[in-house]
Amino acid sequence: MEGMETRVLMAVCILLGLVSVGVATPGTATFYKPHQPSDCHGVKEPGPMVAAASDSLWSNGAICGKKFNVTCIGVPPGTGEKFPCKGSVIVTIVDRCASPRCETTLELSRPAFNKIVNPKLVQIIIDYKM
Repeated sequence: MEGMETRVLMAVCILLGLVSVGVATPGTATFYKPHQPSDCHGVKEPGPMVAAASDSLWSNGAICGKKFNVTCIGVPPGTGEKFPCKGSVIVTIVDRCASPRCETTLELSRPAFNKIVNPKLVQIIIDYKM
């Protein structure tokens, strides 16, 4: 019986090793007005909870349609806000936020931005993960 317990324990350990743990990545976010046609979906309406990815995430459009869980974790120093964050939002990447204009990791649609932070702010510090 001891050999069977060892094999079961080993199998469980292997399975746990195969499960990937989603680790959040720090970044920054601001808001934008999604345009039509979008860089990913053309003229198809993508919905209100969308975002544009910076060049560092864009990967020649491979990121199109991917969903990100974005969590507000703070604001840049000097904004005068103590802690305006209101949680997380799931967004779908539908656009590219191209350099040099883009100075942020993600540009969120206004509804997505407003869901996680005080709408009077312009830029926030985030954690994000797919």
